[in-house]
Amino acid sequence: MSKYRVEIPQEAMENTEIPKSGPLVMRVHRHQLVIEPENLASIVPQIKMSWYILPAILVAILVFSQLYADRIQLVPLSGPASSLGNIITAFGGLCGIGAFIITLISEKIKRTGPAQQFSWRMLLPIAMVSGLILVFTVYALFWVLSQLFGGATFDIYTACIMIAISIAVINYIMINLSMTLSPGVITNLMTIMILGGVLFSMLTNGRKNWWRYNFSYLGTAQSGSSMQFNLTLIFTGILMATLVDYLFVNLKRRYHNWRIEISRWMLFGLAACLAGVGLFPNNREFHYLHDQISMWLVYLLLILIIILRWILPMISNNFLRLSYLMGAVMAAEYIAFKFVHYLSLTAFELLSFGLALSWTLLLFQNLEYLIQSDSEILDIDLVVIKHESDDQD
Repeated sequence: MSKYRVEIPQEAMENTEIPKSGPLVMRVHRHQLVIEPENLASIVPQIKMSWYILPAILVAILVFSQLYADRIQLVPLSGPASSLGNIITAFGGLCGIGAFIITLISEKIKRTGPAQQFSWRMLLPIAMVSGLILVFTVYALFWVLSQLFGGATFDIYTACIMIAISIAVINYIMINLSMTLSPGVITNLMTIMILGGVLFSMLTNGRKNWWRYNFSYLGTAQSGSSMQFNLTLIFTGILMATLVDYLFVNLKRRYHNWRIEISRWMLFGLAACLAGVGLFPNNREFHYLHDQISMWLVYLLLILIIILRWILPMISNNFLRLSYLMGAVMAAEYIAFKFVHYLSLTAFELLSFGLALSWTLLLFQNLEYLIQSDSEILDIDLVVIKHESDDQD
């Protein structure tokens, strides 16, 4: 029975994080050979306990000291500034964002991990949006808990233990996020940001019949959740622009022509319009500007779908057909709303929002696939090693 020896070029090894010394293992996965270290922990992000536990303990001690000095014996789950929800949201947000930024900068300086894929100008918006998602998530979690356990209180010892555990978990999640950052993760963050923010705004706007007005009502002064809704749109636009910047910087290495630049700036325009809708809500003073930005958002999207074949010729035919189908559905919705009067304004806006978001995410997914498929191909040698029994035969 013959065996084979795989000889890997030096330049290939230099582009991996596999240790140059130490045993490797090979496994068959989906009819492909996968080579990896025997000790997978050597390439998995290593997070020391002190990185996330020590800050949590320090915050818990600080909070305990303040509560003790103020002679507060019971800490409510939600409500006043000294409630458990507000304390964890505030300190958890600060610690989590700090841990994320410090880890990201450290990884970038050391040129380790996925952070090296991103330029320095991308780090600030990524950190801002990640922090905002964190704060919104914690805030929403305690809002739900307050609805389920209204009036719940804790003594200061139990409260501080819960604070320490919560902040430690938040720190760990944010450190791990910064060590595993990728375009796919950013796309997921963008999806969570916009869907979570919009749904939470629907739940907390203060009016159950908001949908009788229009979708933009959630961002107006009459809505109790206008700040959350508008910030969601603004920071989603910022994150979208960051993702576009990353994708097209990498695409230009392979497809360097004016068509790529047109695609890039049109997607930047989409991101700017999305942020502009939140920056100029549908209040009386911004009504005209809000409507114009919203319409340009739709125009840019439809233009992109129409000319996609020419400005991004490397896109798959399946995605092109899907794009044309979604564009046709959006056009049919507009006709049903504007001329037939079958759809209400809210229904039209929600359907258009869902289709536009879905198409944009699918486009980013396809662009990411194009980048991943542009891998450097190197020749390897597969050497046959014969046993003595084979020679005797």
